[in-house]
Amino acid sequence: MNDDIPPLLPPDQMPPIRSQHDLYLHWRALMGPLGFSERLLWISFVGRDGAMLPHLTQIADLPTYPGIAVVDNLMEVCQRELWESVERGSVAMLLSRPGQAPLTDSDRAWARALVTAADRADLPLHPVHLANDEALRVFAPDDLVRMS
Repeated sequence: MNDDIPPLLPPDQMPPIRSQHDLYLHWRALMGPLGFSERLLWISFVGRDGAMLPHLTQIADLPTYPGIAVVDNLMEVCQRELWESVERGSVAMLLSRPGQAPLTDSDRAWARALVTAADRADLPLHPVHLANDEALRVFAPDDLVRMS
């Protein structure tokens, strides 16, 4: 995928999110030059018109592996936000961390936990993305399969 950084425009001027590639471009613009000092979970809400809302939430101090109760509580908070301010909207999430490109077991565990908890909460969730010091990518369905 082309890794040119799209321009970061004011929220009301950003193109709408209509596809996974559009979401990738949004995240790429928001992340800017890659390089992270800690693991963060980035959360944004997308209106039914495809516009990403202007507020972006970061959650820091993430453990290496997610706890089910913590992720379920996070989805409840996201669900409340959708009900209160983004009628028929959806949620976009990106996990960022320091390090190189290969997916780690921790990356996969976080993505699986987020997708599974969103399903349990009946929360419309866009494909989860990962950014590290080298690349930004989407978690593909195969990435979410638990290996034994």
